[in-house]
Amino acid sequence: MKGLHNQAWRLLAAFALASVSWAVVADASVTSRLEALQVSADASGTESFAAAGEVKPGDLIEYRLIYENAGKDPASQLAVNGPIPKGTVYVPGTAISAVKNDLKFSYDGGKSWVVSAPLRVIRGADGKASEQPAPPEEITNIEWLVREPLKPGSQQAYRYRVRVTAVQPSK
Repeated sequence: MKGLHNQAWRLLAAFALASVSWAVVADASVTSRLEALQVSADASGTESFAAAGEVKPGDLIEYRLIYENAGKDPASQLAVNGPIPKGTVYVPGTAISAVKNDLKFSYDGGKSWVVSAPLRVIRGADGKASEQPAPPEEITNIEWLVREPLKPGSQQAYRYRVRVTAVQPSK
């Protein structure tokens, strides 16, 4: 079973890494890296982080996307895309960055974007329709449209969390 968990995590991490995107910039010296960290908390609620390894349903994973500019010119118009891998669900309110940005969500694999949960029409027992936000389980991607350039010699970081709901078997 341990091998299945490790293999499943490699698949989740590979999916996330392959799906990280960034805008085309004039200077090709911008690099990105993805860190996947397993989050745990002690009895007092103090969190600790370790490189993600074996995962199981209920585990909390924090993705950190770090962009660095080793070039001589600022890089602008970055679009940082963080996928929500299959077998996980986005934890609302955890997509954060110190960088000025416009945060958007996708419910269709990144084909379209909204600034908040799209509304669904729900019919109550009385037959009346009301609109309610789509649940976080339907989010497939998060995107930060960065509003400040990545200066030469500096880095920008973005992070979000997902909860493992099911381990994906290897194919």
